[in-house]
Amino acid sequence: MNITKIGINTGIILIALALLGYLGGGMQSWTALIPAIAGVPILLGSLLAKNPDKLKLGMHIAATFGLLGFLAPLGRIIPTAIKDGFELKLSTGCMITMSLVSAIFVVQCIKSFKAARQARSKES
Repeated sequence: MNITKIGINTGIILIALALLGYLGGGMQSWTALIPAIAGVPILLGSLLAKNPDKLKLGMHIAATFGLLGFLAPLGRIIPTAIKDGFELKLSTGCMITMSLVSAIFVVQCIKSFKAARQARSKES
């Protein structure tokens, strides 16, 4: 599977996670939609990258939001766990899932970027 398809799938997963938390879990707060805040730009960047002339730009946009999608939940989970203790509930599960999905995506992006750089160096 190429990196654009992985990005599209990642964006869809994060948007679905946000909708699950907001609609399915009864968390009627805008913060339940935070995974979609990372998922939509990842999806749009990956769709942009389907154009061969915009591949690099689109995937760098998607990777940037993937990194934010990895770090942002940690910035909320860790201080809360230190202050109040760790409690596994739907909101915490959504944040952990968002962080893991985003981390896997970022690792795949890094592998793809390295492979592209190696392929360019072999051409010259």
